[in-house]
Amino acid sequence: MKNMKKIKKIIGISLMILLLVVTTKVYAVNDSFGTTLKASSLQAKKGDNVTITIGLKDIAIETAENGIGSYTANIKFDPSVLEYVSVNGIGKWEKPLYQSGIITGNTDDAEVVKTTQDIATITFRVKEDAKLGETTIELNNFSGSTAVIDVPAKSNESIKVSIIDNNSGNNGDNNNSDSSNVNKPGNIGNESTGRLPNTGVTDNIVFIAIVVCSIFAIIFFIRMKVLNIK
Repeated sequence: MKNMKKIKKIIGISLMILLLVVTTKVYAVNDSFGTTLKASSLQAKKGDNVTITIGLKDIAIETAENGIGSYTANIKFDPSVLEYVSVNGIGKWEKPLYQSGIITGNTDDAEVVKTTQDIATITFRVKEDAKLGETTIELNNFSGSTAVIDVPAKSNESIKVSIIDNNSGNNGDNNNSDSSNVNKPGNIGNESTGRLPNTGVTDNIVFIAIVVCSIFAIIFFIRMKVLNIK
């Protein structure tokens, strides 16, 4: 009888843990946010610097403190055209770490952010032997942390910068140039892969798991009642 009570207790605790994990997953799939990518100029000559600004937008986090407090992402670029120069944090975001194409950063006060904002810059220099034409800078596999779980960004982002001849009259590093083109449709995220969380599939799996757990718990409860009656 004592062994039966121990078994009942272990199974009951296991069911509670399983249901808690499943329920937490249901809320997690509702978490989402987007990213932005902007360039200091969409044209640059050989030897010019190009600064890329990374930002957060559409933050809708229900887990933990309802915001993003740290991040990690991949920065992809053509090393035959661009070379890395430096990174910097913006506002309350500390200067991120950058190594081998991976950028990682966090807020300086360990608090999450909940509003649209720029978080970091990364500066590249156009190589002297760079080929002319468009080159693409991509922000891939961006993951933000809520202090409890990691949430992937809605999609990857990319931006194109045109490398022009040094004799051209358009100076890509001219800060007085019309920067409004940076935010025109097609310049930001025009090669987005559209990698969205598979919330529909996940919700179905979670629902099935909850139903199975509930049925198992009911059967177990009825069986225990029968054994007690006997």
